[in-house]
Amino acid sequence: MNELAIQWSQGNPGALAFLTELSHQDEETAQVISQCLMINYKIRGTRIYVLWSDLCDRDMEKVKQLCENCPGEILTNACYRQDYSGKELVNQYFK
Repeated sequence: MNELAIQWSQGNPGALAFLTELSHQDEETAQVISQCLMINYKIRGTRIYVLWSDLCDRDMEKVKQLCENCPGEILTNACYRQDYSGKELVNQYFK
């Protein structure tokens, strides 16, 4: 297991599952999402899982779209909302 993935998951199994899945994506997708997570460094642990599961329905293409189109401050805010209300903040940024 990649040490960075372990750090970023902060012990959250859902976040670790996402990061494992990310490692199996094509190079472009992995790079876009990884860069997004590096820039938006507050998205870690549970917030990574919220991004993948709650905001993007566990769809890597949707995660990539948000990373490409959604401003970081809005994305981070949405990832802090565990009641699905973050989806309202980001829906306009899906293609």
